[in-house]
Parts: sequence; C-alpha cells; structure tokens
Amino acid sequence: MAVNLSKNGAALMAAYKEVVDGKSGTNWALFTYEGNSNDIRLAGKGGSPCDYKRPGRGGRGTGDHLGQSGQSLWSQL
Repeated sequence: MAVNLSKNGAALMAAYKEVVDGKSGTNWALFTYEGNSNDIRLAGKGGSPCDYKRPGRGGRGTGDHLGQSGQSLWSQL
C-alpha cells in the first residue's frame, strides 16, 4: 500500500512550511505513521537545539523534543 498524506495533509504542510520559513523559530519537524496504518501524521516540531539522542544511547537530548503529554517523542514512537 502507498503512504497516505491526505488525511493529515494540512498539518503536515503547515509544519513543513514552518521549518523552511526563515522567519519561523521552528527548525525541525518529526513525522510518523498513525498507529498501524499508512497515514502519516505530525509527531512533533520545535526550535530549541536538540541532539536527537535516544535515552539509554549516550544521552537524553537537550532540546525541545517533548510531545504534548510531556513524554519524549522517542518514547511515543
């Protein structure tokens, strides 16, 4: 099956535009699959420096990579 970008297309495009916009403070966006489907969704976005290290693999990261629940995005994936 093909990846479905249409279900969450507006949120995906808005996050993408924030990242490429030089005036925005957002410099990263993380996209993932929604559950066990082919639908892509926005997992998170931010603008603080982040080393993207997973917990237990040399570091916890240092930036804005927390999901809405306050959990690390890595733990939500």
